[in-house]
Amino acid sequence: MESFNYTTVEGDRIDRLSAKFYGSNAGIAILADANPAVPLDAVFPMGTVLVVPIVQNMDIETNDNLPPWKQSVK
Repeated sequence: MESFNYTTVEGDRIDRLSAKFYGSNAGIAILADANPAVPLDAVFPMGTVLVVPIVQNMDIETNDNLPPWKQSVK
């Protein structure tokens, strides 16, 4: 499976990174599985390097399916 490395910045959390990379919290398990040695703290320490798998055709909820107040700015 293809992946890339992401270095966390101040305030990064797994739920926010999941939404950023996969469009929803459905990606939390993917990130957790790909980074078993990284503790899933409330907020990642700045500079933590995470492996982010590239997932094709992931069946997750997209912004278009969310009510307007929950959609992130594109």
